[in-house]
Amino acid sequence: MTRSYDLINNSKGEGDERLRLSDIENLKAQEVKSYETPEGRSLQDEKEVDNAERLYTGLQNYMREVREKVKTNQPIELETALPLILQLTESRSITERVYQLTNTFYHGKDYYISHPVNTMVYAIKIGRRLGYSRDKLKELAIAALLHDVGMFMIPENIIGKEEALTESELALIKRHPELGKNLLFKFKDQFPWLARAVQEHQERENGTGYPRGIKGDAIAEYAKIIGICDSYEAMTHNRPHKKAIMQFTSVRELIETKDLLFPTKILRAFLEELSLYPIGSCVKLNNNAIGRVIDTNKDQPMKPIIKLLFDGHGNAVTDERIIDLKENTVLNILGGVSDDELPD
Repeated sequence: MTRSYDLINNSKGEGDERLRLSDIENLKAQEVKSYETPEGRSLQDEKEVDNAERLYTGLQNYMREVREKVKTNQPIELETALPLILQLTESRSITERVYQLTNTFYHGKDYYISHPVNTMVYAIKIGRRLGYSRDKLKELAIAALLHDVGMFMIPENIIGKEEALTESELALIKRHPELGKNLLFKFKDQFPWLARAVQEHQERENGTGYPRGIKGDAIAEYAKIIGICDSYEAMTHNRPHKKAIMQFTSVRELIETKDLLFPTKILRAFLEELSLYPIGSCVKLNNNAIGRVIDTNKDQPMKPIIKLLFDGHGNAVTDERIIDLKENTVLNILGGVSDDELPD
């Protein structure tokens, strides 16, 4: 049995934890003739799915209102977002439903509206894994939802630019944590942690982040969680100036930063919650079949549940074939597959 913490070793001795990827390499190909749907798994309840979609849309609409108010110099209101955030933080099942939406249905063009919503959902999952109380989850969620509010003060011709950004444009974008802190500073009495978390979400463990280049314990933990979620979300969704990369590849890149950019505790929680093979990603099996991840197994992140798309000969699978790799002792994942690499 391989668990997420099995991907962590201690290469330099006690106290110096390192993350490794050897467990996902060099899998041997085998041929399997039949697939079975895992017993006991049912279709998603339509009512709960509808609720999750309405919740996601409501959060998007809230961020559109925030953007409009920032651009027209009107005060931001947090009260309208709190009931929506409560639904996510109070219900693990609702969080999981909305999480599935972030990976499958909402890769829209309005990046700076969907991005903070997705980042918040990922942050809630990590906060739960870290054992956060309900109050701490709500605090983390509010900060994650508003972490990029400063971007709304950057001109549209820069944040919407499809070509590579110039150095001066990048420098302006790097001001967004400070701009966000200034916008939210008025909430310091009611939400004293908010402005700091927003200001520090681009800081990194080894001091290479911005705007102040602080490191380690000087960075708020909320900011560290938001930072890794923000990075992952940006890597896996198309931005105006940069195309997305596969979820599998982006998770590998984050793991390979070891403890330089994010602390091991948060990297471990991230891996346990979002998995090496996140929902919505495509994977190739060791019999050359290709499937899409539809669910994850928390205790075995390398053994997700997939829906088969193509058999080992590249033929499209038209019937419903679900494989729980945790229950299958023969099939393993060879690696990720981008949508561009899928058979015609």
